[in-house]
Amino acid sequence: MCASSFFFVRSMQEASPFSSLVYAISFARDLWFNNSPIRAWLDAFSTHRHIGTTISRAPTDLISDLCQFGAKYRKKFGFEFLTTIDARHSHKILEEVKARCENNLLVELDFAAREEFYFIERGLTKLWERLSQEELQEETEDLGEIVPDSLEEELVPINSSDEVVWTGDKATMRNYDLNKTPDENQID
Repeated sequence: MCASSFFFVRSMQEASPFSSLVYAISFARDLWFNNSPIRAWLDAFSTHRHIGTTISRAPTDLISDLCQFGAKYRKKFGFEFLTTIDARHSHKILEEVKARCENNLLVELDFAAREEFYFIERGLTKLWERLSQEELQEETEDLGEIVPDSLEEELVPINSSDEVVWTGDKATMRNYDLNKTPDENQID
């Protein structure tokens, strides 16, 4: 799903299906911030490797600092540093991990929970879009075979783009006068 907490995923599954994406996100927000035990947060935090991913993409002059502050963060808080900053912006991530290393545990748990919820919300949105697309595809397949309309046919001669010849039941439509009533136009 979108979080690596068994408690969170199971609770979301038990509450589903949701009537809308807005309701699913609202339910998830309440579940995550008000009804999930701290253990569920820690389970979800533990799956992130933002520092490791950043190190693999960082310029050589930042690698040492990223390793140092990543280790300091992990030692102080007991879980991996996570951020919504793109891993390609290693200098911004280094600034953030340095600043967040100064937080106390309660402040950092709250901060990390908010960062994690960003990923949860993004995952729910992607899941909702995929399921909506699959449902639309199934509905389209259930419609059956589409056949051409055979009641009225329009033929355009190859040598003229202005002249349209009507065939079928409504051939008199080309003579229909909008300023007259149906009776005056003699239309059945």
